[in-house]
Amino acid sequence: MGTVSGRVGGAIGGYDISATVENGIISGRIGGMIFGDDINLTYSMEEGFIRGRLGGRVLGKSVEGKLSQNSLSIRIGGMLDGNNLDLETDGNSVYGRCGGPAIGFDVEIDFFEGQAVGRLGGGIVGMDVKGSVTDVEPIIAGALFAITYYLYKVNHRNSGSGSSGGNQ
Repeated sequence: MGTVSGRVGGAIGGYDISATVENGIISGRIGGMIFGDDINLTYSMEEGFIRGRLGGRVLGKSVEGKLSQNSLSIRIGGMLDGNNLDLETDGNSVYGRCGGPAIGFDVEIDFFEGQAVGRLGGGIVGMDVKGSVTDVEPIIAGALFAITYYLYKVNHRNSGSGSSGGNQ
């Protein structure tokens, strides 16, 4: 059984990730017990797919796309309220982008000896990644950290009291 765990962001502003990966099933939790989302995904490297749900049946987000050992291209959410996540691997690194060229964030994560360290977003606006990964392909672990940041941004954008800052 593989595991991905860690934190995206700091102790105050950020989200935890805790997931198990086994026999083509990814399950776990992003965020805390109250503010967070369940992870229920299935995938196959051989068949080249990843799909499932983040959160509940009603208030969750769908995930669907293509997957290989070295790349991932998925849609998180629907056609109107979602974003694309495109990642590639290069050695022990995963990099790519979630969202479009103007509104979205960059993904840069390095994996070494069971540790994941990186940055999601830019140098000024973004969050650090610190975690541990055991027996999980870097492309899968990188996707889980990127999804964690995506959900953090969506949940904080939607919970803004009277805020119209939807372009976070």
